[in-house]
Amino acid sequence: MNTGEMHQERQLFVSWRDPGGSIRPIGCLTRHGSKTGDSYSFAYLKLAERLDGFEPLPGLPNLHQRYESHHLFPVFANRVMPRSRPEFDALAARVDLTGEVDPFEVLARSGGRRATDRIEVFSGPERAADGSSCVLFFVRGIRHVDGGAEAVEVLQPGDELVLVDEPTNEHNPRAVVIRVSDGRQVGWVPDYLVDHVHDLREFNGEDPLTTVVHVNPRDVPSHLRLLCRLTAPWPDGYVPLSGPDFQPLA
Repeated sequence: MNTGEMHQERQLFVSWRDPGGSIRPIGCLTRHGSKTGDSYSFAYLKLAERLDGFEPLPGLPNLHQRYESHHLFPVFANRVMPRSRPEFDALAARVDLTGEVDPFEVLARSGGRRATDRIEVFSGPERAADGSSCVLFFVRGIRHVDGGAEAVEVLQPGDELVLVDEPTNEHNPRAVVIRVSDGRQVGWVPDYLVDHVHDLREFNGEDPLTTVVHVNPRDVPSHLRLLCRLTAPWPDGYVPLSGPDFQPLA
């Protein structure tokens, strides 16, 4: 990692998994890098006001306040595995990172899920060096698909996957199923990226390219089994994840 990369701003969205299993964006966490050290900010998103059952995060009680700190807020800090932990390298490898890995980047890819709450983090689409839109994500719901785990077993990095709409999905009528080339389903696009997929289709007139990046073995939790990349031409003037639900309250 070069010096320029170390001092860039890094933004993660924070999501809440509702009782039905849908993942809803509720906040935005930003790391501001500088030569004198990192600082952090957090703001809730407008959707957080409308979610039944959602309560503010520990230590961040006011939905309409923008929080600033020189240290990572505890509710997120306890999701960042220190490099000193013996299992750090194994977790980094699961999210396809090696070498001098930034623990914050491991958090961004892994989602920082804990059994004790419903909070996760995720990265939004970014502009690649060639100007295209690019976002990494783990396939959701593999354990809920008959034969899904077996279909994942045979996948290799670089394999192309197929996106299929699922308008009959009772949790999200805009849901997008992921299938392998022989038609078997492996899971779903995460809810937080579904609108992005539909936006790219509308602007570009075709599905974004979905490819396998990394496949973990069966002993890894199902939500970390299959890492994929979604790429597409970046439409002129397009700002991803910028709809009403993603606007900050503060």
